[in-house]
Amino acid sequence: MIDTGQASLRRYTSRVLGPWSPIVVSNRAPFEPGPRGTMRRGSGGLVSALLTVAEATCATWVACARTPAERERAAAGMAVTVPMPRSPIQVHYANPSPDAYRRYYSVIANPLLWFLQHYLWGLTDEPLIDDAIWAAWEEGYVRVNRLMAEKIVEIGRRAPRPPLVLTQDYQLYLAPAEVRRLLPEATLQQFIHIPWPTPNYWKVLPRPMRDAILEGLLANDVVGFQSSLDVRNFLMSCEELLNLRVDHRERAVLYGGRVVWTRAYPISIDVPAMERLACSPAVEQEVAALRQQRPEYLIVRVDRTDPSKNIVRGFLAYELLLRRHPELHGRVQFYAFLQPSRQDITAYREYLQDIRRTAARVNARFGQRGWVPVRLELAENLRRAVAAYREFDVLLVNPIYDGMNLVAKEATMVNRRDGVLVLSENAGVYEELGNWSITINPFDIGDTADALYEGLTMPASRRRERLESIRQWVRANDIGRWLSLQIRDLRDLLPPPIRPDD
Repeated sequence: MIDTGQASLRRYTSRVLGPWSPIVVSNRAPFEPGPRGTMRRGSGGLVSALLTVAEATCATWVACARTPAERERAAAGMAVTVPMPRSPIQVHYANPSPDAYRRYYSVIANPLLWFLQHYLWGLTDEPLIDDAIWAAWEEGYVRVNRLMAEKIVEIGRRAPRPPLVLTQDYQLYLAPAEVRRLLPEATLQQFIHIPWPTPNYWKVLPRPMRDAILEGLLANDVVGFQSSLDVRNFLMSCEELLNLRVDHRERAVLYGGRVVWTRAYPISIDVPAMERLACSPAVEQEVAALRQQRPEYLIVRVDRTDPSKNIVRGFLAYELLLRRHPELHGRVQFYAFLQPSRQDITAYREYLQDIRRTAARVNARFGQRGWVPVRLELAENLRRAVAAYREFDVLLVNPIYDGMNLVAKEATMVNRRDGVLVLSENAGVYEELGNWSITINPFDIGDTADALYEGLTMPASRRRERLESIRQWVRANDIGRWLSLQIRDLRDLLPPPIRPDD
């Protein structure tokens, strides 16, 4: 078994990736310029894991310049050197124009690809692939991916060893093909953090778009996904949409005379870091404030206000629970702690309005003096979110479809009330934690209402047993293991890297 402690992970990463010069690639940089030359680190376990790779191997990082400060540095050809405990990390920026970035991110990546990959298009009226979408594709998505590829190649050509390009997610589907063309000696790996839908649903996109996406991904040597279902859907997409030879048993595609490997790497969390945060004085203060307001039972959800999170149906299920079980009136509260998401996109703004309206209607119908049935809070406050994790009796995670939904892992690791997880069968985390959760169909509000009631009334011994099983799994499969498995496959599946002039 791979030891996933941070020190051991650094040693393992450095040893296994020794023949390569890694280049980590993502839409956003791991640090953002702050006031007076300071750098603010991004949050989340993914940033921590990838920074471990970068620090252990002296990797460089390539990202899009998104802010004025980043564009200023990019225009001057400046990399940002970020001090780290072991060795500094250099962040390089591709520099698209603000309009190109807007088209790339806010028209194609979000919402077109995001909606498609989460099965959010109803298809009766949308999407409408018109001249504006095609212009955003060519002048935004294609252009930004090309700029990112050119920056990767520029860095790769200066690298002391053959480059290993570790590309993250759906914003950068096209970049690997350009890197492969310009830097054929590079080893390419890409991880997709969101679901991969069935081949038929990909036909929502015109053939030139979907073919370019598939061929861009197939320029990689290894493509990673969150679940075995995503791997299977991708292989079927290659088979049915591009008529390629696929080996489902080996999870491999033959493309352009190369074998492209596909694997499932379910992403996870930094368990010690989450546990330390949950015990911090700041979180203790938030817990004390929450306990002053909570009734006997607390149903919690912590999410972005993304349509894929299915927040409104969760409120409707809770409303049905209150209608069916009047004995719970005054004894239960649904605490929805939500972070507003992508409010520059109309569909997201309208969904947030729907969330507000639904919560207000439930409160107007059932609320009493001293009891607010739905506590809706819109903010970004990690300490308060972790306080809610500690205090839930039932955690509702009911996405329509999701890549992983790490809330299910974070919250169960630090909960202090033997809380029960109510989990959508379409969440990426269901493949790992479904055996110890109450499973729901996310579209069935009656099913969800029954699951909430079952969670609230489950015997203490069963609650404790389920929660402990989840914790054991997450500890054994943490963010370090997620990263280690990918590094192991790069070593085991691919031939040793060589330079063309070696």
